[in-house]
Amino acid sequence: MSDTWSPFFKAKYSFRFALAFGGVSALAGWTMTTAVFDDDSWKGLWMFTGIASFVVGYALSRWLVERREHCSNVRLVWVGSLIALLSHWLCWYSFLVVNYIRSEFFGGAVDSDVINPWLGLSVACGYTLMSLAFLGWLSLPIAIFLSFNLQRP
Repeated sequence: MSDTWSPFFKAKYSFRFALAFGGVSALAGWTMTTAVFDDDSWKGLWMFTGIASFVVGYALSRWLVERREHCSNVRLVWVGSLIALLSHWLCWYSFLVVNYIRSEFFGGAVDSDVINPWLGLSVACGYTLMSLAFLGWLSLPIAIFLSFNLQRP
């Protein structure tokens, strides 16, 4: 193992998981937005995917995996699945909130249909189901794979 990757492997499980899953999610989000959307305003969606995946991955892996004395394989599958699902929701909700703030305070929104944050709670659920139905379902096996292959506590 080279010294370059040494700090990553010495970090706690939750940080390594969050960094790996957030990075993979950001890369997937960037790939999808550049391939699907011609409008430049949607190109920043990859940041929301990466940040949401990092935040949810860190919080849940710290709380449900790292802090436990014994962590079974069933728990790793359950937590990995939960992280993948909730990171999609947080990605869409944060996107809707930022779009609302851009529209209300700065006069420019990514989408013409601006949704307020209160209504965005349920709209993000619909967007999550839609994104999971297309290619987002790949985040489930990736999250489970990472939870098994990063050295557990």
